[in-house]
Formats: sequence, structure tokens, C-alpha cells
Amino acid sequence: MLHRLPASASLIRVVALMAVAACLSAPARADEPDSVKYWVLFTDKVETVDMSAPAASAHATERAMDRRRLRGRPHAASLLKAVSTDYIQYLADLDVRQHVTSNWLNGISAWLTPEKVTRVRTLPFVREVRPVGVAVVEETPLTVDLVDHSPVPPVFRTSSRMAYGPSETQLDVVNAIPPLEQGFNGTGVRLGFLDTTFDNFNHPAFNTMQTEGRLIEVRDFTGLSQTNLHGRSVASIAAGFLDGQLIGPAYGAEIVAATTEFAPTETNQEEDNFVAGMEWLESMGVDVVNVSLGYTTFDDGQHSYATDDLNGDTGITTIAADMAASLGVVVVTSAGNWVSAGCGSPLDCWYYIGTPADGDSVIAVGAVDASGTRASFSSYGPTADGRIKPDVSAMGVTVYHASSTSGMGYGNGTSFSGPMVAGVACQMLQANPTLTPMQVLNLLKQSASQSQNPDNSLGWGIINAEIAVAAAIAVSTERESPVKPVRISAYPNPFDDHVTFAFESDDPGHASLKIFDLLGREVARPLDDVVSAGSHTVMWNNDGLAAGIYVYVLTTRDGTRAGQVARL
Repeated sequence: MLHRLPASASLIRVVALMAVAACLSAPARADEPDSVKYWVLFTDKVETVDMSAPAASAHATERAMDRRRLRGRPHAASLLKAVSTDYIQYLADLDVRQHVTSNWLNGISAWLTPEKVTRVRTLPFVREVRPVGVAVVEETPLTVDLVDHSPVPPVFRTSSRMAYGPSETQLDVVNAIPPLEQGFNGTGVRLGFLDTTFDNFNHPAFNTMQTEGRLIEVRDFTGLSQTNLHGRSVASIAAGFLDGQLIGPAYGAEIVAATTEFAPTETNQEEDNFVAGMEWLESMGVDVVNVSLGYTTFDDGQHSYATDDLNGDTGITTIAADMAASLGVVVVTSAGNWVSAGCGSPLDCWYYIGTPADGDSVIAVGAVDASGTRASFSSYGPTADGRIKPDVSAMGVTVYHASSTSGMGYGNGTSFSGPMVAGVACQMLQANPTLTPMQVLNLLKQSASQSQNPDNSLGWGIINAEIAVAAAIAVSTERESPVKPVRISAYPNPFDDHVTFAFESDDPGHASLKIFDLLGREVARPLDDVVSAGSHTVMWNNDGLAAGIYVYVLTTRDGTRAGQVARL
């Protein structure tokens, strides 16, 4: 059932920290008492340099340029052209000085008095002047219990090579241990974070990363000193490694981190820092970005979004996240912790996701407990335009993570379910580096626990890393055959002697049905022929294969669908 979102509610900045990168000067202050920070967005880009050209690569790493060519959308090249220096100089002559310059948004943020707002809005090259979103941070429901860093008896799985310790539960919930045992740990993938401080990753859980030189850079976009280590805790869930204690699904990845949030209570957070951090992370060549922090309502008198603005096209952080995806970056964000105790409807609490989780190219992650039951605080969908959110879910209750200077702890929140999905996305890109962000999103959804019956509570369900990685290996990544839903079912499932696949094709043409084992090896091809439009069935005998999970990939003129069947 589609719920209409109440237009009167002011935006709760969602549990998600975004990574963006633009030019950020030293923290600007209002020079005049009545000035407010605004976005000044331009109509076009003139006298500019194409940042995607080799001659202009100083602003982006070679790795970023390679990723754009491999996974980015062709039209996204326009985002890389620099903001017009003529426009910036004209504004400077009016005593308007930029704080953040965003190539993606084609504009700047600057402090403006009411008189300057009126003057700037009349300029022929100015498309829009809108206030910079400012919010007050409220603590997320983490309820962290610190524990000593004393040795914990290793917990070994049967025939496993590593000791996962207390982190085994959160890995098991998303079935991430089998790909880890097969060597899929994010090696060769660059993972970015937008959050609070990371303390330069000074914690035993990151010693291996530091020793191997995989910490690429940490940059602070706030210019303020803080001690909140939420960012480091989040990163440890995705990429930490402490044998017998904590192992993240992407413990072999390279790391780039941006501090864009200042966490002390009652401190204003400004979305232009978010944009600056995201553009920087993209330029550093990250493949995946995790955005994971919580916010409350906007300050009185400041710019607020209404829930009707949560349509994937309005929020600045949402726009920036979708732009990063168009350049080939997989963006994973927390759905939010906005369902308070006793809240049963949008009339009682915020209830819904926020920005940037409403983005159509963003992977929004809800939270479950160890049994797979939805966490009571996890925010619901849909978006204002009726799309199902969250997209997928992972464990966000009693999640084990790096805590104090050298200790460990447990915490709750979609802040902690999101990095688990980001880590699995790294596993998928290690298995198949050609996957686009939308292919990663769709494979995660298609292999999740309720892929056939998604809802606005858990989305497509709890992810299954083993199947998602196997499908990443198996699926065709030709651009002319994108991964998208195709109507197909398999029955009986599980099966013994044979399984029947039933599917529909809207258009006549060639169709193939391939079966792969969990190592990505093709073991059967029950269909490889021209089919007519309409309904079809294909039977596959087990061909003497061993009992276990197999991945099927159906490709027709309509697109590609991947799923799983189990042989008894």
C-alpha cells in the first residue's frame, strides 16, 4: 500500500553521511550579522575546462578517470567541467566570496545578506539561489557497550581459514563469510567514507591496512576539532581486521575518508561540506562510498525540506549522491533511525527515510537484528514519488565494531548496517570490476531475502553476499544488456531431480539461461535460442551436480535477471 507523505513535516537529515568533493576554503564565517549561507547555482558553464580530458587531470586521479570510463554514464562528462571563473569573479566584485565551489552542482556556496540575495538573483547567469541546508545533530540510537580489548577466544567455523570472533554473527546474517573464505575481501577496490572524525584510523583493527599501505588519505572538511569517533567505528564494520575479534567483508580494500560532519550536540551541519567531501572522494578514485550518520530536524528559521521533497531530485545531498553514481561510484547510505519507540505511524514520529536515501541511484540500507527481524528504529519508505525504500537490509542491532582508542564495542543503528552492505559491494566489484552502480544495486536486490515481495520495511530484504558475489561473476555486463528485472520464477525450489523456470518475454529475440556454481563457473545452459514474445518454460535436470546453491542468469531482449536455486 502506498503511503502519502505529509507535506508539513520538516526534514530530518537522515542517518547517513555523504561523501562529496569540491573546492573547500578555510571554514568561512558570516562577515555581516544578517548574512546566511546560500547556494548560488549558475545557468551554464562558459570559459571552462573539461575535467575529463587528460590535459586537465590534475583535479582527478588516473584511477578516477579509469572508473568514469569503465562504469560512468556517458552524459555525466558534463559534471566534470569546471565552474566558470568569470562568474565567480563577477560575484567577487560584488563582495560575494565562495565557500565551496561545486563542479557537479555548477555553483558556489557563499554568505549573503538579504540585499545581496536580491541582487544576485537578478544576474543573468544565475539559475537559482537557495539556502544551504543546516541541521542540528541528534545522537543516533547506538547504545554502545564498551568492552576491553583483552583477547577473546576465537570462534571458528567448520573448515574456515579465519577466526571471526564476535563479528561472525553480523557476517552470517548477510552470508558474507563464504565469499571471504573464497578470497573476496575487497582487494583492489577503493572504499570511501563520509562521516565524523576517523582519528587517522589509529586502532588495532586497522593495523594491517596501515602496514600494507592501503590507507590512501584522510581529509577534514569541517576545519574543527572533535573527538567523536563514529566514522572510525563505521569504517571498522566494513573494512576492519583483527583476527579472532573483528573481520569486515572488505578488509582488503583501500580506504579514503572525508570528515564532513561535526558531531558535538547542538552543532549545525552544513550540506555544502557534504558536497565538497563527495566530489573529493570521487576525484580520488573511490569505487564505493559509505554515508552513515544520523541527524534530527533542521533549525528553526533555516531552510528545511518537506517530506514531499523526498522525491530523489530535490535534496542537495541526494543530487550529489546520484551524481557520484552517474560517474561510476556505488553510493551506500543508511536509511535512518527515525522510528522512535511507540511510533506506529507518520503522525507520531518522522517515520520515513530522508536524504540522500531517497536517491534513485543510491543503495539505502535498513536494519535487522541477528534473527532477521526489522530493528524497531529502522526508517520506512516509500519516497515521495512512491518508490520502495529502503533498498536492502543488514544487521544493525548489537553490531561489533572498533570503539575506544584500542577497545571494541557493540552498537545499534542503520549507521552500522550500511557499512556491511558497502563492504559486500566491494566484494562484488573485486569479483567483477565492470559492474556499474545500478548493476550492483539490482544484483543485491535480486539476491536478497524477499526479492519477490519487496516492501517499505526491509526493501528487497536482507542481502546474501554469497549469491550476490556469485551473480556478479556470472552476469553479463554488456551495456546493451543491463541488469534489470525480468519476470521469471523457478519451481520447485529447492529441487531434487529437476527445476522448471517460467519467464515472460515482451519482445521476440535471442534468450539464454545459464547456470553457475558459487565459484562463478558455468555448469549448464538449458536455453540458448530464439524465443517468441510471450510465456515460456524451461526444464533443467540436475545433470549429476552436487547438492548446493546455484545461480541462474536469464538474458532476453528485455534485460537480465539473476537468481538462485538450491539442489537437495
